[in-house]
This record gives sequence, structure tokens and C-alpha cells, in this order.
Amino acid sequence: MLPLNATLQQTRSFLEIELRKRYPEGEAASVTRHILEHVGYPVTRLLMEPSNRPGTTILSQIKEIVAEINTGRPIQYILGYTYFLDMKISLNDHVLIPRPETEEMVYRIRKSQEIDPGRILDLGAGSGCIALALKKCYPNSYVAGVENSKDALKVAMQNSRFHRLHIDWIVADMLKGSTVNFPGQLDLMVSNPPYVRESERFRMRSNVLDFEPHEALFVSDDDPLIFYSAIISIAEEALSSNGVIWVEINENLGNETSRIFESAGFRQVTVIQDIHGKERFIRAAR
Repeated sequence: MLPLNATLQQTRSFLEIELRKRYPEGEAASVTRHILEHVGYPVTRLLMEPSNRPGTTILSQIKEIVAEINTGRPIQYILGYTYFLDMKISLNDHVLIPRPETEEMVYRIRKSQEIDPGRILDLGAGSGCIALALKKCYPNSYVAGVENSKDALKVAMQNSRFHRLHIDWIVADMLKGSTVNFPGQLDLMVSNPPYVRESERFRMRSNVLDFEPHEALFVSDDDPLIFYSAIISIAEEALSSNGVIWVEINENLGNETSRIFESAGFRQVTVIQDIHGKERFIRAAR
């Protein structure tokens, strides 16, 4: 129980004990800090004012958050935002929660491309996190984001306004390449498309299956590379002669995914492992 006159230290301990019922210890500590920061108590205050008493309003808010967590709802949806490469990104259940692997892909792009690429397209933009992170890194580049879901695009546009970063948002189905219209040739195409096969559902945690949009996660086992074929189809018309594609991939389909890029005439196709040693990204250059 959390007493009504609980101190910050007691509140922190209560949260960590409750969250360990659903999260590993390290993750429970991280989510605890996230919640306390959300209600106005960042780490610095926790360290400097452990005897501070937040009061009944704050404690009630914390208890409500814990009750939602106990339903399995992801903390990012409960709070309505997350962080992506130090950018605050608003979320709701129309968009996927950005993963660390996607952050790593953008980080790798930025390391490999030190100057502004010129013209950038993010296919399957979701919350807009990739497009926004690239625009922030390359302020002089034209950046567009394509998204099929109008509800998801509303979230992306909200994030764009919040960060005051101009993105050319386009409502289109990337599987119907002819509907994706944008001016000029592209220098960089990026995508984190759906790539989890239906047969791999059993590996997913219940909080993902119960709350995140399935259309942004899953593909048919009969055609698991359908989105990569669509990306290549768009690239055939839109990618410049020196253009580059970066995509996130299914760790079990690295060879198969790289082959479709090679078959499409990309001369430099590299399968890249993530920090966990899993084949997670492909960089393809003409």
C-alpha cells in the first residue's frame, strides 16, 4: 500500500515493487523513473528531495497509472508519449511504439551520412519518429513521410508541429506504388515496414499483441517480403542513381531480403547486425 503522506522515496519503492510484477528489474526501475518524471519528479528531485511528499493528487495519479499497467497496456500508451533519440514523440494505439532497433538504424544512417543527403523519404511513417529524427539531423534536406493510415498520420503531424520540423506528409499505400507521388528524385529511402510473420506471433509479448496495431507488425507467411518488393518498386522510379535505401528487416530473413535487392540491380547490398548480433538492417546502394 502507498500511504497518503508517502515520501518520494516511499513512492519510488512502491512503484518499483509493483512494476517488478510485470517488468524485469532493470526495466521496472526505468519505467519508475519515467512515471515519476511524468508527474513532475525527475531524477534530480528524487536524489535531492527523497523526503518530499508529493501529496494525494499526485499519488492518486500514480495509482491510476499502475492500475492501467496491470491491465497490460504499455506505459508509452498510458502516458501518451515516448522518447526516440532524445526526441519526445506523442503516441496512441494507432501507431507502433518505436523500438530501440529503429533508433539504432537511424543512428547508423547518421553515422554513415555526415552531410545532408538532399531528398529523403520515410515509407510507413507511423508516428513520424524516423522522418523527424532525420529532419532534425539534416535540416537542409527535403523529408517526406508516407503513411497509409490517416489516424497514424495525425499523430505524425502532431509530432511534426511539436518539434517545428517541416515534413511533407503523404497519405498513400506503399503497396500501391503508383499512388505515392512526390516531387523530384530521392537520395535516401528509409523504412521500418511490417515484417513479423503470422507464424511468429507466439513469440510476441501479450502487451504487444493486445494493444499495438497488427497491420503495422504482421505479414503473411505466404509473402513475408511484400513490403520490401514494394519499396524496390518505388525506388525503381524515384531513387536517384547514387541513392541509398535503409530498411529494418526480420532477423530470420536476412538472406532472402538481401537477394530481392540484389535481383533488382542493387550492386551494394549489406546485411547489418544490430547490437544484439541479430541481422536487423539492410543498406542497399545502386
